Amino acid sequence: WAGAYFPGDHTEFNVLQTQIESGSEAAEADRDDTLTAPRLEQLETARNAEGARLIRGSFLGQAGQAIEPMVKPLGWDWRIGVGVIASFPARELVVATLGTIYSLGGDVDEESEGLRGALQASTWPDGRKVFNVPVALSLMVFFALCAQCVSTLMIIRRETNSWKWAAFSFVYMTVLAYVGAFLTYQIGMLV
Repeated sequence: WAGAYFPGDHTEFNVLQTQIESGSEAAEADRDDTLTAPRLEQLETARNAEGARLIRGSFLGQAGQAIEPMVKPLGWDWRIGVGVIASFPARELVVATLGTIYSLGGDVDEESEGLRGALQASTWPDGRKVFNVPVALSLMVFFALCAQCVSTLMIIRRETNSWKWAAFSFVYMTVLAYVGAFLTYQIGMLV
């Protein structure tokens, strides 16, 4: 959470969030000062864009941009890298993180049409699509092989009574996942 939150001035985001919440509360109470639906949608779009800007400049966003050269052979851009880093506490966080990065807000889920559309429209600077079948497969292989969930590592540590096994599991499974994702992407691009 802190990696995605700091550094950054969240004043504008908080102002937009407050306006959205007060407009929604007024609508629920059937008061006359309710925001019109188009204005509420405009505020939500502005809030989501501000959230995306904040995460891009956060420690997590900077880390994603720093590791982009390492994840590019997997077909991933920095945004996917940020999603993978953010999924360390829990794998399902990758969806909410990508939702925030793509200016949709963190309330998206795997069924979100908006997120699907944003991922399909996502491009590299040269205009190529970021998400294609080899990229999707490499991401699935990575998550299938990686022992990335912190709770799994804590259970290994508790059961073995050693940090060595937890560290070994993390490094071994991450390297295995990287190699598997690399091979999946590279072979997929040849087909």
